[in-house]
Amino acid sequence: RVLSCGLKDFCAHGGDAAGTAAGDKRVPKIASVVGILGHLASRHAGSIKQELLRMFHESLGSTREHHKATVPFLLQLALMSPTLLATVSPELVDSLKPPVLNQLHQHFSAMPRDELDGVVGVVVHLLCHTSAGALRTLRFLLATAAP
Repeated sequence: RVLSCGLKDFCAHGGDAAGTAAGDKRVPKIASVVGILGHLASRHAGSIKQELLRMFHESLGSTREHHKATVPFLLQLALMSPTLLATVSPELVDSLKPPVLNQLHQHFSAMPRDELDGVVGVVVHLLCHTSAGALRTLRFLLATAAP
């Protein structure tokens, strides 16, 4: 429920979790979502990881508007919480098989170039700041870039 509420709020703020949508003075709930998930992670890390991965995979095969915002939302969560990044990154890398990579490509192919550049920048930043599964991630990148 916490993730669902956070995603709805993220969509309501135009997917701009770094600030508020133009003219909107409400504070996005994403900071609260990160705090709650960080608190719950001590006892429910497995459930949180499972739900984050489920949201990711479910969003790729959908054209529904809130599903289009799921990957940017999850990236923003990872930026704001090293704990969540460490919890999910090894399994996420393992799940990036060719069909999932094709879905990601289709998911982002219609995105405007400046937004896509922003997403790529966030991914690179996260890759540089993850320690959990770093070797696995590097091997994946090398194998994918030069099979």
